[in-house]
Amino acid sequence: MTHQATQSPRRNGPQILSTLLFVAAIGFAAAAVYIWYMDDANEDDAPPVPSVEAGRYELVNVLNALEDAGLEADYGRSPATARTDQIDRPGQNLRVEETNVFIFIFNGANAEGAATARDAAFVGIDSATMSLTTPSGNDVSNGEPLSVYQGANVIAVLIGGDEDVQAEVRDVIEGLS
Repeated sequence: MTHQATQSPRRNGPQILSTLLFVAAIGFAAAAVYIWYMDDANEDDAPPVPSVEAGRYELVNVLNALEDAGLEADYGRSPATARTDQIDRPGQNLRVEETNVFIFIFNGANAEGAATARDAAFVGIDSATMSLTTPSGNDVSNGEPLSVYQGANVIAVLIGGDEDVQAEVRDVIEGLS
C-alpha cells in the first residue's frame, strides 16, 4: 500500500506579513528611542536665572554681575552663610577670585523699599569693628580686614583681597541699580 504523506497547507502569506509587522515595530521603537535621546540631549538641565526687577537682586544675580565684570566667582561653600553683629540678617557666601564676599540681601515691597532697608542697615556699619561668624560662632574673617560696599538692595562684605579685587567688587556692587 502506498502511503500518502499529508502535508499541511503552506501559510507563507500570513508568516511574511507577521515578520514584516515585527520588523516595522522594532523600527518604530528604535526611532522613538532616537528621538527621545536627541530631544533630551538638546535640553539644558540648569534652571533659568530669575530676571531682575530693577533694584531687587538675588544672590544668583549678584554672582552673574561679578562674572560679567570678568571676575572668577562661584557660590561659597565653607561657610555658606555668616552673621554679623551689625546687620540683622545672614549673609550668603560668594567666592570671588581667592576671597569670600558675603552678600546681605534686603527685601521690600518694591525696589525703593528694599533700598531704604539697605540704607538703614548701612548707616550702622563700621567695617573696622565688624565681626563675621558662622552659625556655630566661629570667626570667618580670620583677622583679615573687611571692606563693605552697597548697591541696589545689597550690602557686600569682602574679606581681605588685594586692592584690584576690592576695586572691582566695589564697582560691581555699587553699579547695581
